[in-house]
Amino acid sequence: MTIDLTVAQAESRSAAIADLLGALEELTSAYRGLPEDQWAGRCSADADRITAEVARHLFTARTRLASDYGRRRTRLPGAAERGLTAGPR
Repeated sequence: MTIDLTVAQAESRSAAIADLLGALEELTSAYRGLPEDQWAGRCSADADRITAEVARHLFTARTRLASDYGRRRTRLPGAAERGLTAGPR
């Protein structure tokens, strides 16, 4: 499948992916220096924060990528008061 992108879209797409990978690198680097016997305990203690950070960065990257393609976001029925939108997946 080929997707035709403008230069600006390609640069924005690249920046979104770079931000995501940078965030993952930053997160994993905090755990690299841990002794092996502390790894499981630290990851378990930080699991909610880790998954929240990953989810936040994935959402941000996906939003940026979707806007690059000019996808129109539509309102969900009854969601106007909550400010929710849905777009193509």
